[in-house]
Amino acid sequence: IFGLVSILFINLVDTFYISLIGVRELVSISFTFPVTFTLMSFSFGIGIGAAAIISHAIGEGDHQRVQRLTTDSLLLVTLIILFVSGLSYIYLHSIFSLMGASDESFLLIKEYMIPWLMGVVFVVIPIVGNSAIRATGDTKTPSIIMVIAAIVNAVLDPFLIFGFGPFPELGIQGAAIATVISYIIIMIVGLWVLG
Repeated sequence: IFGLVSILFINLVDTFYISLIGVRELVSISFTFPVTFTLMSFSFGIGIGAAAIISHAIGEGDHQRVQRLTTDSLLLVTLIILFVSGLSYIYLHSIFSLMGASDESFLLIKEYMIPWLMGVVFVVIPIVGNSAIRATGDTKTPSIIMVIAAIVNAVLDPFLIFGFGPFPELGIQGAAIATVISYIIIMIVGLWVLG
């Protein structure tokens, strides 16, 4: 529950800070949520399936199979998400036009979606990795990992969106970059735990 709430919190924090920029930016970012949640749903689905087969292998005491299934699950989600995000990048304008985004909104949507799509693989690997950790019966560690992502994102957002200190003002793009950085950090933590 804490892990899922943390993912929602990341989007809530992004929305809050972006709302401080302006209404056009807020409207534009709202168009991205169905697309980002759809892409993340692939990883949730693979994560649920991975947890089921990994926990079964753990129950059989087959440690080598557990490692192979975990690696295969991470590789599978990586390949699927690279393919789907690549298609999303190619058809980005068409996707958001079908959703009713104006050309003016699309320029802002593009600012968010391009860095997000480029880093989405770092977003989905921790989700599947956390499912593999949960398969061992450890539900606390994945929750802590996702809470770390939410905290890192909440800290980075104002710096990258508004350009505090040595950071440039990136606006909507800064929110996407903050999200990707937070997931890169937890991906490293999650892979270390899995190792």
